[in-house]
Amino acid sequence: MSKEQSIYEQDIQVNPAQLAYWMMPAKNKYAIYSRGTGKSFIVGAEIDENVRIMPRGVTTLTQATYGQALTKTLPSSFKMLEMLGYKKYDSTTKQGDYVVCRKPPEGWYLPYEHLLSYEHCITFSNGHCLYILSQDGNSRGPNADYNITDEALTIDKEQFDQEVAPTNRGNEPIFGKFSKNPVYKHHGNTFLSSMPYENSQKWLLEPAKYYEEERGVHLFDVWNKVVRLQMQLIDAKAAGDRSLFREIWNEVCRLRKTITPFVSKDGTLFILASIFDNLANVGLSYVMNQYGVMDKLTFMIEILNYIVDKIDNCYYNLDERHKYYNATNDSYIQDFAENTDFNWAQLEDAHSLMDADCNPNKPLEIVFDWGSSGSFMEVAQESNYDWNARQDISQKYPGRVVDNTINEFFVHNDESDTMVNALVDKFIHYYRFHVNKMVDFYRDRYGDHRSASSKRTYNEIAIRRLESSGWTVRQFTHRGMEPPQHDKYLLWGFILSEKDERYPIKRFNASKCKHILISMNSTRVKDSQGKFVKDKRSERNASIAPEDATHFGDAVDKRIWTKYGDLLKENAFYVPIRV
Repeated sequence: MSKEQSIYEQDIQVNPAQLAYWMMPAKNKYAIYSRGTGKSFIVGAEIDENVRIMPRGVTTLTQATYGQALTKTLPSSFKMLEMLGYKKYDSTTKQGDYVVCRKPPEGWYLPYEHLLSYEHCITFSNGHCLYILSQDGNSRGPNADYNITDEALTIDKEQFDQEVAPTNRGNEPIFGKFSKNPVYKHHGNTFLSSMPYENSQKWLLEPAKYYEEERGVHLFDVWNKVVRLQMQLIDAKAAGDRSLFREIWNEVCRLRKTITPFVSKDGTLFILASIFDNLANVGLSYVMNQYGVMDKLTFMIEILNYIVDKIDNCYYNLDERHKYYNATNDSYIQDFAENTDFNWAQLEDAHSLMDADCNPNKPLEIVFDWGSSGSFMEVAQESNYDWNARQDISQKYPGRVVDNTINEFFVHNDESDTMVNALVDKFIHYYRFHVNKMVDFYRDRYGDHRSASSKRTYNEIAIRRLESSGWTVRQFTHRGMEPPQHDKYLLWGFILSEKDERYPIKRFNASKCKHILISMNSTRVKDSQGKFVKDKRSERNASIAPEDATHFGDAVDKRIWTKYGDLLKENAFYVPIRV
């Protein structure tokens, strides 16, 4: 083969967010990017660079769970690597560049670090090893040269500091400061995440303080101002007001220049990006479509990367004990991965058997909130297992249950059968392998109203769709058109305090139900004639800030009130103290 034939070339277009990240070498990098900005490119590019500049080195890929790595991070990352020419090793042809979770072929270089097992390794032909760490299992890996943490908002930072960080210390004479050709990023970290929305995740934003300390830039204030302007930009586009669109666009560009990313004096890069950084690839029409599909709060956080703080005077007194992140069925996922020879496309098409907190032999509980702007769905299931404490409660609390919110779905509502069916179809597809095809359907009473374009109500359409797909539907209805706000507030006080054993223990799968938690943490409570009620102005006024959005919380309320509201009668004399 001639020299020219041995050269591999591939044109890859990068967006400004990806280019900005890649053109600023840093030892420690924090990329807080919204959906649609190309985070998978960054993980793939980091792996590729480490393979090339640290042959026979070790990069750890740290995730909350092993299943999360196999189903979320690795499939999209290796799509990018395959664009660069990487091929999985074929034992028949003896050709390929990497092997997954098995010992490398005879004749390949091995890592400098002696590995006792390759069960959690992706090894490349030049000896570089991508070692998968999971905080629910093998979180103590070999001595490493670099660490990548994707979905960083789901990890336990304290556990990371105790178990992963100390292992980032390998091969100092080879790649480090004692080497003849030291690698600048050696012993560094890359943290990638969508926008944190809980206080326990805010450590991801702390590194950004160097913007103000070194250049006097108030990064977060300016960024949120940009996001609000981008919302106005979308409204101007929808209204066809070209002059206003141009004026806002120019102001957004001006503000973005004032927060141009840079590397700190100690080698840290903190960078924010949103869908507007990827307009050349996705187009403004995609942004407009997502704006129509999503509720306002979800759109601002997921697409525009809006920075959210938990509000004061919150209607729900949620804290860390009510949430859990790690409930992937890793043993099933690993078996599935091995049986498909680590087929990334099949691993990416997630379903409920990959969720350890979903019992396939028990019915599921579902509830909808049918709204004028969007429709929202909660999926729940009772169990005797507390996924936060990681313990069975049946011995300690006989007869008490754990009420687990395990999933969420939402769609834009266009007042037609199509969107109702689209929402139900998301549920049907995800739970396609669920054995016990029975649902407890908690009716949204507003869903009993007929839309102008249909002879059937939303509830009737949804039930018919479920039944036509083989699901048995048991229906439950709460009293009144809408659960009373003050009584719901008291009910949530009893449940979340966890002091009265007649009430369930409430848990939320925080990695699956992100928007439910954002909605609940962002719902204000106000006093109305001596009673506590939700501040629901955001549902009536598009100009109200998204922190007030309440739709997903309303869906959860309906099911909880229908199941447990009668218990309040026994406690009518007592107002619970907020814990």
